[in-house]
Amino acid sequence: MDRHDQELLDRQLRRFQPAPRNNGVMILAITAVFFAGMTLGGFLFAYRSAPMRTASNTASPAISLLNGAPPIMRQ
Repeated sequence: MDRHDQELLDRQLRRFQPAPRNNGVMILAITAVFFAGMTLGGFLFAYRSAPMRTASNTASPAISLLNGAPPIMRQ
């Protein structure tokens, strides 16, 4: 691209001015939509099924909670 081509390109692109960006408004809108979706999903799907019961392969955390001791964490 030579100097003449660059000048022509600059003249053509002068008409296209990008709109000023306001990132704070965009972030606020995204978080508002996210929390609205979470709230709506919570109201629609929260009470349709029974609570899920989870099984454990080790009995030591359950036994330690019955005795009043803090749970044992093995690594």
